[in-house]
Parts: sequence; structure tokens; C-alpha cells
Amino acid sequence: SALRYRRGGARHRALMAGKSLRRRVEDAVAEAIADHDPNQRLPGRDYEDVLYDVADKVFSTITEENRDALDDEDMAYIARKTRKLVAAALDALDPPAPPPKLRYAMFDRVVCNVGGERRWAPGTVMSVLEDDPDDVTGQAKLPYVVKMDPPNGRLISVPKDVYDVCRSEVCFGQRAGALWFTLFCLPQQPAKKSAARRFSVGDRVACAVEDESNDYSAWAAGTVLAVDHSVAEDAAALVPGREWGGAAGCVPYQVGLDAGGKVLAHRDEHWLVRDLALQPEGPRVDAGGTRCLTRLVRRQSAGGDGWEAVDHHTRKRRACAAPDSEEDDE
Repeated sequence: SALRYRRGGARHRALMAGKSLRRRVEDAVAEAIADHDPNQRLPGRDYEDVLYDVADKVFSTITEENRDALDDEDMAYIARKTRKLVAAALDALDPPAPPPKLRYAMFDRVVCNVGGERRWAPGTVMSVLEDDPDDVTGQAKLPYVVKMDPPNGRLISVPKDVYDVCRSEVCFGQRAGALWFTLFCLPQQPAKKSAARRFSVGDRVACAVEDESNDYSAWAAGTVLAVDHSVAEDAAALVPGREWGGAAGCVPYQVGLDAGGKVLAHRDEHWLVRDLALQPEGPRVDAGGTRCLTRLVRRQSAGGDGWEAVDHHTRKRRACAAPDSEEDDE
């Protein structure tokens, strides 16, 4: 009958619409695969696995929601899921190279080139080898994600692990432009000048400084020359737009190094300045894997007849038990 024909026609049109929608979904997935595999390295079977895996999920979701078109959320899912599956399939073809050796680890203190008037700003490494969101292949990694110090406080991506982009936060004074870095790294809300300092004039200390390569850092022996040392006059000449009066224009210490020259310690922190009796000269962080940064250290006592726990901030040490074998294995 004509009614049955019309009903059959409606079912036919719905079926054809479903096929058309499915094809649009598959076309969108195919485009995403092409973006993430521009050299067409995926074998046919892997290509189909990615295509149907993503298309099945998206088509099912659209059908359940009774929609007849792809929306922005669908396209975002297609891009994200396709990128992940293509990257995994390509990795299986060519096992990825070992991750690059980085100079810094999570929670290390660094100074980053942020451009603009300030140019450099200090912060803390919060993540390493993060996926680069601008790389459509999903292969590139960002060496570091760094959380900037207040008042900025934002997360930034470090695109390259090189000295001109990211460097160690140390006691500056050995290189050209050292005062600039000291000023950039001074806390924006410094402690009161009357705050008790850990060291006095004449104390022997170990300062964190750049090593010869500039890529890493070392502990260098020196003597405290001044406490709450004013740099206000020079700071006002370099950065005239900022207030340098009072504590804002002071650094905790000026230190004369045994090897010659002077450095400024812009923070009274154990990772910048230590008691030389507790921290001998030597590598602080180096290419061989040395990382001498932690506040609390357990080590053999000087006489070698026991163990001691050292707190590099309070400069206190106490006898302690030797580490057991399980801790050694770890």
C-alpha cells in the first residue's frame, strides 16, 4: 500500500542517514590519523584498528544522544584518542629512543627566560618530559614544566633544556650580568631585615655557584663578607621602576670565594648557602648524576666509626642508625 511504502521510505531514509553520519565520522577520524601519521607509516591493520576503534565510539555516542552531526566535543575526542592510538602504534614499530638526559629533576630550583621586561624569573620544576601540546604527532616532549614564584605563580613550559632558556638558581656573581639575575631572583615580598640569619660575618660557608660548563652547579668555599648586604643603589640604576628601599634592596649575604671573586646569596636557604664544615666543596649537580641538594642527609661520621644525620638548614647533626640493606638497595 501507499502507507506501507511511505513507512518503508522513512526507514530507508533513516538507514541512509545513519550510513551518511557513519561515513562523516570515519572521514573525521581518517583526517586525524593523517595529521598524526603524516608519513603514512601505519600498516593497514593498525590503520583500520585506529579508524574503527575511534569511529565506533564516536558513532555510538552520537546515536545514543539522538544527534545527526558531529560537534566540537566529538572532534576534540577524535583528535585526542587518535593521537594516543597512533603514537602507540608507531612506538610499537620503532621502539622509542631512551628519554634525553635532563639537567634538572622535579622540585629543582631554576631560572627561566620568560621574555618581556623582566626577561628571567625563578621557579620550581614541577614536571619533566611532558607531551608537547603543539606537536600533532605526539612524539615531542617538553623538558620541563616550571611553576613561577609569586607574584606570578603560573605554570610555564620550558621548550629546550639549554643554558640560554633555563639555568640553575645559584648565588650569582661569577658571570656577566650577575646582578640582574640576583635582582630577578630576589623574593618579591622579602622577609624583614631584622629576621635572624643563619650565618654571621666571617663564617665559612659553601655557596651554590655555576660550574665551569654553566650547565650544572657546584659547592664553592668562601667567607661571609656582609650580612643583609645592600644592593639598593646598583639595583635602582638597573631596574629603576621598582622600589628598592629597606629590606627590598638587601640580600642575605655577600660571600668572598676562596677561588676569587664575590657572589650574592639572594635567599638564606640551605640549597644556596651551607656551613662549610657540613658541606665540603665539590659538585652540587653534575652530568655524572651527582645531586647534592637535599636538606636532610644521613652519612658516615667524620671518624668513620658511626653514622650521623645532618640538617643543612639548622646546621645541626646527631648520631643515627646506619641505613639497612633494604634502604641501600632502594
